[in-house]
Amino acid sequence: MSDNDEVKAQLSKFKKKPKLTVPADFIDNAKSYDDKLMLVKILSEKEKNRVILMIKSMLKDAVAKRDKK
Repeated sequence: MSDNDEVKAQLSKFKKKPKLTVPADFIDNAKSYDDKLMLVKILSEKEKNRVILMIKSMLKDAVAKRDKK
């Protein structure tokens, strides 16, 4: 493998992946469990940081409620 091939291989790792988009009608029509699951997967891939913050907040609230009892 030449140096040029190695550089191309390393650069391909850093290329941006295409963003997933969620059609508005999919959000409105997600009635089955599978549809809702797919929607959550897409949103969690697209908005990882927001999902992490939401989970942290939910856990913090759960711990606070548990400690009050």
